[in-house]
Amino acid sequence: MKSFFKKLNSTIIIAIMLVLSIFGAEIVKFCTNLNNLKLQKTVNAHGLLAENVTPTPTRVNLGDYITLGKYNGKDILWRCVSVDDSGTLMLADSIIDTLPYDAITSDNSRSKSHSRDYRRDTYGSNYWKDSNMRSWLNSIAEVGGVKWLCGNPPKENYVDGNAYDQKAGFLNNFSRAEIATMRTVTQRSLVSHPEYKRGIYDGDGRSDLELNTDIQNVAQNYDSVYGENSTEKVFLLDVKQVNTVWKNFGSYYVGKNEQGANWPYWLRTPVTDCNHDMRYVHNNGTIGRESPQRSYIGVRPAFYLDTDYYVAISGSGTKASPYIGSAPNKVEDDYTIAEPDDDPNQEWDISTDKKLTLTLGPNYSKDGKYSNPTIPIYTIQKTRSDTENMVIVICGEGYTKGQQQKFINDVKKVWSGAIAYEPYRSFADRFNVYALCTASESSFENGGSTFFDVVVSPKNSSTISTNLGNPWKNHIFERCIGPTFIEQIHDAHIPNNTDPDATHLDDEKMYRQFDYVHSYINQFALLVNTSRDFGDAYNNLDFGFHYFITPSDSYRAQRTFTHEFGHGLLGLGDEYMTSAATTTDYTSLNVAYTHDPEQVKWKKLLGFRKTFTCKTAETNTSYNSSYECIMRDTNYQFCEVCKLQGYKRLSQLVSGKSLYVADPEVKKYTGQYSDLSAFGDTTYNGYANFASYRNTVLLSGADKNKFNKSLAGKKIELRTIVQNLSDSTTRYITMKVWIKRADGSVATTTEGQRLEISQTFTIPAWEEKSKFWPKGALQYNGSILDSGLESCSIIYQIPTDADLKEGDTVAFLITDENGNVLSHDNTETQSYANVIIEYKFEDGSEIPNASKAVIPMAVGSNINWEPAQSFYGHTLSRVEGLNQVVSGSGQTVTYYYIKQINNHIHDWGEWVSNNNGTHTRTCKTDSSHTQTANCFGGKATCTTKAVCEGCKKAYGESVAHNITKYGGKDSTGHWDTCSTCNDKFNFEEHTPDRESPDESNSVKCTKCGLLIAPAKQSKGRSGKAVACIIIGSVAVVVLGGFVIWLRSRKKPL
Repeated sequence: MKSFFKKLNSTIIIAIMLVLSIFGAEIVKFCTNLNNLKLQKTVNAHGLLAENVTPTPTRVNLGDYITLGKYNGKDILWRCVSVDDSGTLMLADSIIDTLPYDAITSDNSRSKSHSRDYRRDTYGSNYWKDSNMRSWLNSIAEVGGVKWLCGNPPKENYVDGNAYDQKAGFLNNFSRAEIATMRTVTQRSLVSHPEYKRGIYDGDGRSDLELNTDIQNVAQNYDSVYGENSTEKVFLLDVKQVNTVWKNFGSYYVGKNEQGANWPYWLRTPVTDCNHDMRYVHNNGTIGRESPQRSYIGVRPAFYLDTDYYVAISGSGTKASPYIGSAPNKVEDDYTIAEPDDDPNQEWDISTDKKLTLTLGPNYSKDGKYSNPTIPIYTIQKTRSDTENMVIVICGEGYTKGQQQKFINDVKKVWSGAIAYEPYRSFADRFNVYALCTASESSFENGGSTFFDVVVSPKNSSTISTNLGNPWKNHIFERCIGPTFIEQIHDAHIPNNTDPDATHLDDEKMYRQFDYVHSYINQFALLVNTSRDFGDAYNNLDFGFHYFITPSDSYRAQRTFTHEFGHGLLGLGDEYMTSAATTTDYTSLNVAYTHDPEQVKWKKLLGFRKTFTCKTAETNTSYNSSYECIMRDTNYQFCEVCKLQGYKRLSQLVSGKSLYVADPEVKKYTGQYSDLSAFGDTTYNGYANFASYRNTVLLSGADKNKFNKSLAGKKIELRTIVQNLSDSTTRYITMKVWIKRADGSVATTTEGQRLEISQTFTIPAWEEKSKFWPKGALQYNGSILDSGLESCSIIYQIPTDADLKEGDTVAFLITDENGNVLSHDNTETQSYANVIIEYKFEDGSEIPNASKAVIPMAVGSNINWEPAQSFYGHTLSRVEGLNQVVSGSGQTVTYYYIKQINNHIHDWGEWVSNNNGTHTRTCKTDSSHTQTANCFGGKATCTTKAVCEGCKKAYGESVAHNITKYGGKDSTGHWDTCSTCNDKFNFEEHTPDRESPDESNSVKCTKCGLLIAPAKQSKGRSGKAVACIIIGSVAVVVLGGFVIWLRSRKKPL
């Protein structure tokens, strides 16, 4: 019975609960409807939400208070502190929390503001636009869901305290209508030097903010300071806005916490000449500075009220009775401050008519985003066939599909800047330049995915990262892009038989298959879509590296490109190297260890132009030849040593140059700096004294008009540097110098003797040419700089009776043994004109993906190029504008090509064996296009043929056996063996070295060395007997020990 009642009671209780739940739900529903009815009546009383009724906006005046939103469960009180061009400015009445402004670097140092200065790794960033504070204030995210715009969350151990990476966004506890109450405004925020030095600023401001701490002067020069527009709803005050609060309400600008005590709070204004510090309002009213990771400073947010929509439903606007309302009729999308992601499916803004077909394996594109990229090709400049010119391939990094036209323009910009420098300019028509439009998913500064995974450190060093899931990405040029480009685009069209995904322990197999790339592509460059300032060259051809990374929009983008191009193509070193060794004298083109003027490697150039010997820094052990060189300081041209070495390097890559003649100079000859010992002072003062002296004696170039009548009876010197570019032929040059009248005639003495002199110089062959970076070389092991080099100088004594006149100048002419003019007195100031090349079809239409090329050429020189017979597969028809003299008028040369209707870049299928030592592949685009070549690779043995690496079929013949003489032997004889197949050959019986053994000698085979019979044993126990005795003794001992052990194991009786 007890059990029955327990079961009955349980049943009754369950039934009662079920009934109550049903009726309870109806009761709640009834109460809810009743409350909704009351609410509707209340709202309608204020003119809100009733049908066909437009609410009347509430006027909020200066000084009025409102409540809007909640934080930590409490209503937030705001006060109208200003009305300006952006609207009605509302400021939180008190500090809502104490939080760091920005965290130190943790998750992202490769982009955004944390990448712009390494000190932000320690203190956080003072850049408002991607700060943690801006991210949080404008976020509606749930707990832990805030998107941190800089990529570095304010998490524990990365701020001094009060980590808020797991907080909900500030706007999370605001209703949608309350968020709509806040206007989305675009306003100016000041930026500090890590930003403005990279071009990140808007408007006309070009100065730093004065560091005033008193409130009345804190914004004194605000309007002339670097600033940038940003768009948001919630923000912190800046110095100008807080100054306005002070003007309108006096000490109200000083912050207070919930307890009413004065408390400091952040402003959004940085200390502009500092990379990290922020301004803040001190609790005593002064405007201080602090690093952004600090956690004791408060947050006092602000926003602009949308007065067109704000409607109060209660309150009078006083602090005791603030307005309560929102913007219920304002329709806007869900609010987010996050910058929009780049659309990976956006449209190209350039023609994709000509493109590279590339496949990247998981070592280069693990996530597959770039595994089969479309890479449009643009020809920036092409004067001749790729097989005759130097080929430069420039790729873009951090340019989206919609930014490719910018990339093309950026390539033109940096290339035109570089080609204006000597020695590049002397070879301007010997470059073919291609732009590969390697589109990224994200713009470089947006922090998303980019094609090459370039990372720029806070100390402004750049690299292709191998730590982002693509371990071989830094080999993408020589392994992937290069072979494909040479096959599909380059005029050589060499089949791509490489395997970029294979891993080999043998360096020969791992790297050597790609060596040919560097013979056909002379330089890879990576242009990064950013205004940051950096540049790095990677040159180790043994391991495949031959590229440099440079920015597109830094304040010195063209000069940086030129400097890095000097590393990559010319092989020049930085002239700010800290250390050198004796080997540097031989292996470096432009840096030395030995600085003794009698021994320094550029001693033949000392005193020519500004060639000196200069220490790179007081404590360094390296020296260069000038303080004024772009390899040391990008404000200068290349120095004379770098011009010489660069010219030699370029002459190794293309033919056509037989002599290098440096721009000659004429000086008054005083005897100073005529002896090598005068160049012993390697300090900056030593160099400065020499440069100052040189300026006082120059009579050529821009200083040729310094020549005057007082030089009668004085000496002048004409000097140049000449390099023979042949390793087999001795050359001869003749230098002639004279005094030229203004009418062009030769001046004379009073007796009619012409004031002129000439001399012939012998230029020996360049015997070290084969050691100096020959084409295709993977290493430079050094060479002697003086080889084939001569310093040529004429010192002319002007007669005392010279009949000199005003307007006379020193003229000169330098010719070779055949009378060809090499240089003259106007060479240094030679004018250059830009010659345009257009690429067109026969009907006059422009060939797609081909920009007009701009080639700087000396006025008076001849346009005598030989254009490529093929251009994107189209056949050359005719040329207009060749064989002209450059007149300075900007002539145009037009290459006309016959359009191939079915022209395309071949997308080849797999090689298929023809069973005759050749294989064939078919174009996937047009099966009528085939290519047949010899089988290649593999290794034949004595039993098998080689297996082709292309078609994977056997070809050729097996090879001879790999014989090991007497590789096999036994008691019957010996024979040769094959180490591959183990076959036996040439069996022979042994040839003993004696008839029988004795006690001292055994019998061996004289050919194979096999022991036929051992030496006889001496009397006494044999070795076997001794061994038997020892083994027997050991056995007895072991057996006895075993018996003892067994007895010890028996149980006692």
